[in-house]
Amino acid sequence: MGNPDLNKLAEVAPDVRRISTKEAEANFEPVKIIKHAGNAILVSEEVWRGLTETLNLVSIPGMRGSIRSGMREPLAVSAEGLD
Repeated sequence: MGNPDLNKLAEVAPDVRRISTKEAEANFEPVKIIKHAGNAILVSEEVWRGLTETLNLVSIPGMRGSIRSGMREPLAVSAEGLD
């Protein structure tokens, strides 16, 4: 993901549907919404689910190392015994 598109809240509020569609069609790029009380990032539901799943997996003790180990292993070895 690159730098998010910047939008002021006043510009976004009346046109959320267009901006969310633009975000979803633009390779899942986030949209940064700037407001006085604090900024926000708008991402697609698919991106949000991926982020939360990743955070959930790496929060399990030992899971990060197991995933990294599995990524170094050839697919043919990983797939043994899955029938």
